[in-house]
Amino acid sequence: MITLYPSTATAFETQGLGALPDAISCQVTEERNGAFELTIEYPITGLHYADISNRCIITAKPNPYDGPEPFRIYQISKPIGGRVKISAQHLSYDLTGIPISPYEAGNAAAALQGIKSNAAVDCPFVFWTDKTTQADFRSDVPASARALLGGQAGSILDVYGGEYAWQGYTIRLYNQRGQDNGVSIRYGKNLTDLTQEENVAAVATGVYPYWLGSDGTIVEAPGKIVNAPGTYNFTRVIPLDVSQDFDAQPTPEEVKARAEKYVQDNHIGIPKVSITVAFQPLEQTEEYKDIAILERVRLCDTVTVEYPELGVDATAKCIKTTYDVIKGKYTSVELGDAKSNITTTIANQETELKKVPSSSTIAAIANAITADILGAKGGAVRILDTNDDGEPDTLYIADNPDPAQAVKVWRYNYEGWAASSNGYNGPFTIAASIDHGMYADFLTAGTLNANLVQITGTIINPEKPDIYWDLGAGTLSASRLRQTFNGTSITIRLGENSEMHGGYGMALQNGGYITSYLASRLSQDTDGVTRPDVTALVGYDQESGVYIYEYGVDTHEEGYVEIHKAAQTGNARSSVLVQPNNIILRTGDGYMVDVNSLAQRLSALEAKVDTLEGA
Repeated sequence: MITLYPSTATAFETQGLGALPDAISCQVTEERNGAFELTIEYPITGLHYADISNRCIITAKPNPYDGPEPFRIYQISKPIGGRVKISAQHLSYDLTGIPISPYEAGNAAAALQGIKSNAAVDCPFVFWTDKTTQADFRSDVPASARALLGGQAGSILDVYGGEYAWQGYTIRLYNQRGQDNGVSIRYGKNLTDLTQEENVAAVATGVYPYWLGSDGTIVEAPGKIVNAPGTYNFTRVIPLDVSQDFDAQPTPEEVKARAEKYVQDNHIGIPKVSITVAFQPLEQTEEYKDIAILERVRLCDTVTVEYPELGVDATAKCIKTTYDVIKGKYTSVELGDAKSNITTTIANQETELKKVPSSSTIAAIANAITADILGAKGGAVRILDTNDDGEPDTLYIADNPDPAQAVKVWRYNYEGWAASSNGYNGPFTIAASIDHGMYADFLTAGTLNANLVQITGTIINPEKPDIYWDLGAGTLSASRLRQTFNGTSITIRLGENSEMHGGYGMALQNGGYITSYLASRLSQDTDGVTRPDVTALVGYDQESGVYIYEYGVDTHEEGYVEIHKAAQTGNARSSVLVQPNNIILRTGDGYMVDVNSLAQRLSALEAKVDTLEGA
């Protein structure tokens, strides 16, 4: 239903000023992180036409799945042929008129909440995110709330990335708004009547890798060319310099292996996707059955596009949808490369490594779930007989009494239970069965009582396989262990510590001050022999480079072992040199005492004393 509300409306559960049943056409267009607008054609003789004015609000469904959304009218054309064209923007565009005072934040949740808490005028909007990225956000001058969300350099979208969903007065920033539900279409024959743009400008069929040494030596891969994994009716090979990937001269096989990884990581041979599917002209055609599945795609969902002639597949995002409100179906969807249309998202890999959940994030998630459940209206609860044996066997809870029309579904039977936001047959994002246990794709936040849980196997970061926790073997693999206490970061560092003589060992670091350090290293002496050294350190200020106390055991080519200590005097240190037949004592100012010589002198002195006593 298309409903008209006054400009001052803040709730949209009543009939407002009334329905607009005489609409000739009504479409909602939404882009990923971009425009969200409604256009409607309405006759001047239609019901409630006289009530339509700028800044009034029209509610209408934006897609087949979500409820009505509010759109504020910003333009009404002059009547032509007895009808007007009305343009409206989603209510979230009101954020443009809300100025925000300068503020700072350390994570996505705090940055979003900062918009509301630093608003210079009343801000009726609420903000939510499931992103846990820790990174510094800073707004130095007053700016509009919408610009801070993603309309200027350094915006929240710049710093943290993500995908926005606009739902009335609620703004949600998802790490990933859409899903990959296995939707796949074939590029080519069954899309001949669609608007397609195959970007082959950047498509290469292979690479010619080489390594170039400082003396002009060139190492090439066996056979010279490393081909992309496809079949092409053209040849476009690009040279690939891999010199920077090796510290020493590689073998031809190593050059080839590096090139193969480059081809895989950079999707060499796979075209960029840009497809606009207009459904209405195709509904009566043979091709329609092949692309009808796209009518189930939501904005930001991932779709696989098959290129049978090239023998490769590409993934694309649903980046734009146009929905016919009157007919209740998409008129078109656009697939393409994921990009931020409010502004270009800056992917900060360093901040992505600092993902930890915050208490504000957990509270926001809990509030959002509460709002979802309390805000649910309608739906159906049924007992189904799925095998027609006369016995009910499945508890069905959904947003539609008809399983074929349902989108959000919960199913329960004696094998288990499952939930889906993609229809009666899934795929299911959370489920459990007796035989296969529990699967959950969105354990978002909360508290897990470990006293009641047994965890087996290995916890691993797939992006960094050298960081893991093997619970069975009791092995923890990591380079740093960190704890924050009263705002101070306490870190135990394991592995290489290049700023302190190099070597491998363990250091306890309090901010920029290393309080203790133990490491061993292999160093090559002037005779070409590599010998082990051990260093123990108590107190080292990284900023000033001052060693407070240093202890060490070094081996030297002369065949002796040096046991040394230094304190605040740079390289000046006191030490004991242990040789096979001698011990030498050395002070920090360079004074040395040879124990053998000292013993000889003492013996001589003792002899003189004996002589004097005898006389």
